[in-house]
Amino acid sequence: EDEEKVTVMLHSHDKNLHITMRRQGCLPTLYGLSFLVSFFSYAWSEPLTCSANFERDPALKEMKFDIGYGEETFEAYIQPDVSTFYQEKPGSRTAVAPHFVALAGMFVNMSPDNLRLYWDPDNGRPGSIIAYNTPFQATGTATFPTHKFYFTPMDSNEVVARFTVTPPQSVYYYDPLDVPNNPEQTRRNLDALSEGELEKYMILKKTKDFAEKYFEFTGRQYLANYPRKQPSHFMWSADYLGQMHWATTKETHFVELPSDDELQPIRASPKERVLKEDEPRFLQQYRTKDQDILNMTLKVTSYAPRVFEIDNFLSEVEAQHILKLATGMDLSLSTTSGSAGRTKEKDNTNTRTSRNTWVPREKTAIVDAIYRRAADLIQIDEALLRPRDAGTHPDRSSRSSIAETLQLVHYENGQQYTAHHDFGYPNVDDDQSARYLTLLLYLNEGMVGGQTSFPRWVNAETGKALTVEPKIGKAVLFYSQLPDGNMDDLSQHAALPVTYGEKWLMNLWVWDPVFG
Repeated sequence: EDEEKVTVMLHSHDKNLHITMRRQGCLPTLYGLSFLVSFFSYAWSEPLTCSANFERDPALKEMKFDIGYGEETFEAYIQPDVSTFYQEKPGSRTAVAPHFVALAGMFVNMSPDNLRLYWDPDNGRPGSIIAYNTPFQATGTATFPTHKFYFTPMDSNEVVARFTVTPPQSVYYYDPLDVPNNPEQTRRNLDALSEGELEKYMILKKTKDFAEKYFEFTGRQYLANYPRKQPSHFMWSADYLGQMHWATTKETHFVELPSDDELQPIRASPKERVLKEDEPRFLQQYRTKDQDILNMTLKVTSYAPRVFEIDNFLSEVEAQHILKLATGMDLSLSTTSGSAGRTKEKDNTNTRTSRNTWVPREKTAIVDAIYRRAADLIQIDEALLRPRDAGTHPDRSSRSSIAETLQLVHYENGQQYTAHHDFGYPNVDDDQSARYLTLLLYLNEGMVGGQTSFPRWVNAETGKALTVEPKIGKAVLFYSQLPDGNMDDLSQHAALPVTYGEKWLMNLWVWDPVFG
């Protein structure tokens, strides 16, 4: 038990299977081996791997470049050939162009002024405000080819820059300081900046130059600030369609509902909330009997973006408990989100027509168990999903949770959330924090419509969107970042309109490296 991991080989006639079990990962303790053997007795025919592999992603390739500071190197993510998604030789298949033609639009303010970003309807009418761009920061939105945008100062309607979305370009810069063919004026503009402003300007200028090299090497736009570090959290691999991963948790299902007195808000200190491996879980008597470990199977449904389905992540009792909580909460009209400076106003464009509220982890022991189970699924210490004391993960720049509060969302007949990205554009700082992954949790089923859609997934069979059907207790995991730290434009997704009935779900957003 002092070893970090133990490798087990199972033999079945002519098949050998190597499984790596980590103390915090696939199996918490070695006594789970009997469960492992029984699990494989019926799942042997499926391509199932205990693949909590913390090794370097093989699709990361060394990129050498020079943007005026001498030769530099960067590990860039090269998207695998679509043929490998079908376990075939590279080049044997060709990706089908998606019917949905869209892309991320990132707008960078390289000036010391506060600006407003507008979408231009291009019909003579006033534009719609998208975001407020603070000095030397970026913001953006999902957009389409030929769409137009413009910047104005905060105190006037004078247009200082216009942009027309022209694929494959996603990133658009406003730089009034660099005056073409006039180095003297450019120098005077830069000399007028404070030391902090100049530092931010130079980061953005270097990012702009790097992005050109990155696009040449990967064929992808760079939607971050250079250099952004690789994700600090674990990322499940998605090598081929139908690939199975599995993780285990001691946070087994609640199958009976505790009394109201036992479901009071949690007020324990961070240190008191730590559960040792051999300790029973909270309210264990209401969980599945004679079961110490819950297996969670992740099925790959897309590799670009990385999307996984997890059946039976929640029990019906847990789903009903969350819905019961909602009856005592005020659900307000959902807002659209984005990067720093993004407006938080109620959406009046029918982009998002649902209603939502927030369910804190400390609400009840059942909600807390869902967070802990989610932590085991995504292979992140549960302590990172709540406030911590000074001695826990002292390497982190913040002791706050890296996860947002659970968002509970309700869609009625006709409501939807059109295609969007969950990530925002990182600020110019050391952390460049941004949303890293999304875990969707379905709380009901039986509605018509309401699927979760990934309209730009890479595949060789159809231009139609990948859709996931809501089912009670099912979870969907997808990543908003790539293994090299760039934002994943293909993670764009939608909640399709509910045409009959209603839809309830929860969102858990986890940030990297910290929340904020």
